[in-house]
Amino acid sequence: MAVSSALSTALSGIRTTQQQLGVASANIANAKSTGYSRQSISSSALVANSRVYGVEANQVTREINLLVQKQWRTSTANSAYAETRVTALSALDSYWGAPNSSSSLNSVYGAFTTTLQKLATTPGDTATQGSAVSAAQSLVTRLNQLSGDVQSLRQEAESNIDNAVSRVNSLLTTISELDRQIVAVGAGGVNSTAGLQDKRDAAVDELAEYMDIHVTDQTGGAIAISLTDGTQIYDDVPVTLSFDQQGVVDASSVYSTDDSQRSLGTIRISSGPGAGIDLFKSGSIRSGKIAAFKELRDETLVDAQAQLDTIAATLSKATSTRQTSGTAATTATTAGYTLDVSGLTEGNTLKVGYTSAAGVKGSITFVAYNGGTAPGNTFTPEPGDTVVGIDLTSATDIGTQIANALNTATGGTDFSGSVATAGSTTTVTLAATTVPASHGTINSVVGEISAPSEQAGYQTFPLFIDGSTGKAYTGLTGGADTITGLAARLSVNPKVVADPSLTVKYGSGTLSGDGTRPQAILDALDSRTYSYSASIGIGSVTTPFKGTFEGLLSQVINTQGALVEDAQNVADGQSVVTSNLKERYANSRAVDLDTELMSLIQLQTSYSANARVLSVAQELIDVLMNTFK
Repeated sequence: MAVSSALSTALSGIRTTQQQLGVASANIANAKSTGYSRQSISSSALVANSRVYGVEANQVTREINLLVQKQWRTSTANSAYAETRVTALSALDSYWGAPNSSSSLNSVYGAFTTTLQKLATTPGDTATQGSAVSAAQSLVTRLNQLSGDVQSLRQEAESNIDNAVSRVNSLLTTISELDRQIVAVGAGGVNSTAGLQDKRDAAVDELAEYMDIHVTDQTGGAIAISLTDGTQIYDDVPVTLSFDQQGVVDASSVYSTDDSQRSLGTIRISSGPGAGIDLFKSGSIRSGKIAAFKELRDETLVDAQAQLDTIAATLSKATSTRQTSGTAATTATTAGYTLDVSGLTEGNTLKVGYTSAAGVKGSITFVAYNGGTAPGNTFTPEPGDTVVGIDLTSATDIGTQIANALNTATGGTDFSGSVATAGSTTTVTLAATTVPASHGTINSVVGEISAPSEQAGYQTFPLFIDGSTGKAYTGLTGGADTITGLAARLSVNPKVVADPSLTVKYGSGTLSGDGTRPQAILDALDSRTYSYSASIGIGSVTTPFKGTFEGLLSQVINTQGALVEDAQNVADGQSVVTSNLKERYANSRAVDLDTELMSLIQLQTSYSANARVLSVAQELIDVLMNTFK
C-alpha cells in the first residue's frame, strides 16, 4: 500500500471514529434526559476501482421501536379517554354523596319521609308540620344543587374542549415547523436530524392524548398525521381547528348534527386540508381527551340530568296526582264505570281497558291536552302503548271523545261516554251497550288526575311545583313536555311554605288529629308504581324500568355508583396496558451506559490504531525525505 493511501485511510478512520465518539458521548450525557432516543452511527468503506481507500461515517440514526411507538400512542389515546371519564364521574359521584353522608340525596329524602311519618302520627303538632315543610325544602334544595353540579361539569367539559382544540392547534404548528427543519437538515445527507425527530415525537406523543391519530412516514423524513377514520390533520400543511364554545351550558343546551338545533360547540377544520369538515358531526374523533369530553357533555351527564329530572317529576306527580279507579255504573241497557275527574288538566291520563264485540281485549291511554297537537304513543314509556289525546278545549266533552276513540278502535258503535258536573265535582261515565248479546265491554277505567287545589278534599296536593309555571308537573305544559331541567326548577309550593298546616288539612273540615294526608303522601311515594323512559339511561325501550319513587331513587344511585366503578375498572385496565407499552417504548430508545462505555473502549482502540498508522506513515515519510538530502 502506498504511504499516501495509508495516510488517507488512517485519516478517514480517525474522522469517522471522532464522529462515533461524539455520538457515544452524547448518548452517555443524555442517558437520563426525558424524550431522548439512543443514537447510533455506522460506517462504510470508501471504494474506488475495487480498492478500499478509506472509511466514512453514515448519517446518525435513532434506536427506536416504531411498532411499539405506534401501539403506545393508540393506547395513550384510550388511556386519556378513560382517565378523563373517570375523573368527571368520580366528581359526580362525590356530588351525590356517600350513602352514609347526611348530605346525600338518599339521606335527605330519608329525612323527609321520617318527618312525614312523624306527622302522620302527630298531625296536629304545628312544629312537626313546619319540620315537614323544611324537610321538603331541603330535598328540593338538594335536587337543585345536584342539577347545578351536573351542568357545571358539562360547562367544564365545554371549556375543556375549547382548551384542547387550542393545544392541538399549537402542537400541529410545532410538528409542522420541526418537520420542515428535519427535511431541510436531512437533505444534506450529513447532519443529524435525531434531536429534531425526538422533539417532533414528543409533540406527536402529546397530540395522541387528545385524539386518536395515525402517523405515516413520508419521503425526506417528513410525516403525515390523520385521525383513525382517515381524516387528514397534517400533511406538509397543518389544519387549523375551531371550536364555537357556548357561553352558558344548562339542561336545555344540547348537541345536534343540525346546526339550527345545536346549542353546544362543535369542532370544525377551519383551514388547511379538509376545511369545513365538522369533526363531531362526522364522528371522526373516537378516542382521547376530546372524545371523552364530548361524551361526558352530550351523553353521560345528559343522562345524569335526565335521571335527576325524572326524580323531580316523579316526586311532583306522586304528591300532586291521585290514582283512582272508576266505580261500576249500570243502567238497563249499559254497563261501565264512573270516574271523578275533578282537576283534570293537561298531562293527566285515563287508561281504559276494553273488550270489543269480537272478544278482542285492548287498552288505550287517554292524555288530556289543551288544543294544538295531540300527544302520540311516545308520551308513555310503555312499549306498544296506544295513546290518544282528549282535547280539553274541544266543544265535544271528554266522555264523548273517549267513546268515539273506543268505537274507532273496535270498529263498532257499542261505547258511549258523558260528563256531569255537580258543584265542584266533575265525573265522566264510560259505558258499553248490553244489547244485543254480542257487544263490547268496559273492563277498567283508571285515572291519574291532579288535585284541583291544596284543600279540594283530596289527599294529594301540589306540594312540589315547577318554579317556572307555579304548578305541579304533569308531563305537559302548553302542549310540551317540560321535564328537561325540572330538577333545577323544582320548589316547594309557596302556599304550603306560608301555611304548613296544609301538609295535613285537605279540606275545610279536616280535624286536627287527621293524619290521612301525610300518610297518603308516604304511601304514594312508597307504593305507587311508574314506568320510566329508557332515555334516562336505565332500562330499555322494550323493557322499561318500573318502580316506585323510592325504587327509582335507589336505582339511580346504584346506576351512578356502577357507572363510576365500571369507568374506574376500564381506566385501571387501560393504565396497565399503557404502562407496559410505555416501558417497552422507553426501553427501545433507552441508553445503556455499559453498552456505551464498551463502545467507547472499542472506539478508543480504533482511534489508537489509526493514530499508529499515521505515526508509521510519518516515520516512513521522514525516512524518505532524509534519503534524498
